[in-house]
Amino acid sequence: MFDINFLRQDEFEQYAEALFSVLYDNMSWIAPIGNSREEAFSCWFDANKEELKNENRHIIIIVQKEINEIAGFFKYSVQNDVFFMEEIQIRKSYQGKYNIFEKIYKFVLDNMRDGVCVVEAYADKRNIKSVGILGKLGLTIVGENKNGISYHFRGTYADLLNWYNGIDSIESMK
Repeated sequence: MFDINFLRQDEFEQYAEALFSVLYDNMSWIAPIGNSREEAFSCWFDANKEELKNENRHIIIIVQKEINEIAGFFKYSVQNDVFFMEEIQIRKSYQGKYNIFEKIYKFVLDNMRDGVCVVEAYADKRNIKSVGILGKLGLTIVGENKNGISYHFRGTYADLLNWYNGIDSIESMK
């Protein structure tokens, strides 16, 4: 039902509009920026195209195969021993369904390089759902970003694996 794969740098332009659409639909009500959609897309496109040149940054795309629709994406980076979860976006019509969140993490964890010990993320304080999810993943609030809009979360990679293995065992009992 779903294909989950790394987005290659040469595929970014092909998928950019669909990826941004998921982001924009999810975030425009949480963190309105005051720019037009076109201005926001242009900034997002330029930043992500540049970021993908860094071999430590990755975007994973989730495609619903039957209708060839982007169901979501997960953007992250790995620097030294730190796995930094930058952004996870799931199209509203897929949220809470099909175990997409767990499928994304299975793909990420199956493809994670050795030596990762720390997990970090930021979540906008207004995004109660993200704040709750990061807590369930075993991360705790350790501070805020510079402008105070987002919480800074940190945890161990072992705790993330424990969360995932708990989900995995729950799923196998169904």
